[in-house]
Amino acid sequence: MPFAKLLSKILPLGGLGGFLFLVSCTKDAAFYYDAIPSQSKAIVRVASEDRAKASLELFMGDDALTSSEKSGVDISAPVYLFAAPDGSLGACAKVTDDDDIDDIISALAKAGKASEPKELKDCKYAVVNRNILVAYNEDALVAVGPIIASDEQKMAKRLMRYLTLDPERGIGETDIFKEIESAKSPVSLIASISVMPKKLVVPFLIGTPTGTSTDDVMLKADVSVNNSVLTLMGRTTSDNLLIRQGIDNAMNILAKGNSEEIIHVMESNKDFMTMLNSGGFRDKLKKVQGRMLITQSGNDTEVETLQGADSNTLMKVSVNLKSLDKEVMSIFEPFLGGVNKIEYEVRPLPPPSPVGREPECAKD
Repeated sequence: MPFAKLLSKILPLGGLGGFLFLVSCTKDAAFYYDAIPSQSKAIVRVASEDRAKASLELFMGDDALTSSEKSGVDISAPVYLFAAPDGSLGACAKVTDDDDIDDIISALAKAGKASEPKELKDCKYAVVNRNILVAYNEDALVAVGPIIASDEQKMAKRLMRYLTLDPERGIGETDIFKEIESAKSPVSLIASISVMPKKLVVPFLIGTPTGTSTDDVMLKADVSVNNSVLTLMGRTTSDNLLIRQGIDNAMNILAKGNSEEIIHVMESNKDFMTMLNSGGFRDKLKKVQGRMLITQSGNDTEVETLQGADSNTLMKVSVNLKSLDKEVMSIFEPFLGGVNKIEYEVRPLPPPSPVGREPECAKD
């Protein structure tokens, strides 16, 4: 399943009501996420119990976890969705009892919805929901797909390596994971913009020079769905110092709201130059007072002064999903059922708080 249809299915339409924030306070809970491939290009952290279960069932099948009294999975700990380096999509969850997972897989197998679990080293795996490979041990469960039958053994061995990886080499030691762990939202995202639909990419490039690789720009955002609109509230950054400085400079200029300075920043990137020079966009932008709203629908791009938004929003970009056509085969695919618009609210982020492997409560 592509990654932009996954978000609308795990996010409740109508806002964030009903979310339960979760805190895990055991040192053992801190390491299951190391089963996430460390080179993943996108990670979604789902820190709400009902959405965590829904996230896993997108991979394992409807009611796969609720059909049994004991699921063997701790959904009080965050579930992580990820875009693996090979392009496959996955989910990672904390295991409480792998015997309970055995029972669930066996029940699915009897119903013709899974293969019987097989053992490989100290782990087990099975194919569920037709083309999803689920691997697990006593610590973690990883589901990845879609896979084809001829790749089952190869992918199973890969997942075994994920599950048994030395924590010192795991994703928990990477900057991308520490960034997302500092997020406070029930659903949060950090992703390379290389996984975004092409028509969404341009706004994420503001402040970057021409020739910047989309692999060098990361989006960190809180994610919500309300009134059929998927909203990303955050900003971009980069590990490349020059790119990051360019982005930070652009954020300062957006905060000032001077349209001439904003145009000058946009001219540093040829993708924005194309936008500026089409449809009278440049002249429209000169009329903007302060923060701006950019609306993309099909091949038309409009800009106007942003009204009634959070004062922290420096710029809002609204994209009609119909204008994306087949480009939505990307990270946002899982979230888009029932959604007709994506909005990106550019806002300054507070300095990231240090995140270690040991929960604060464990220090008391």
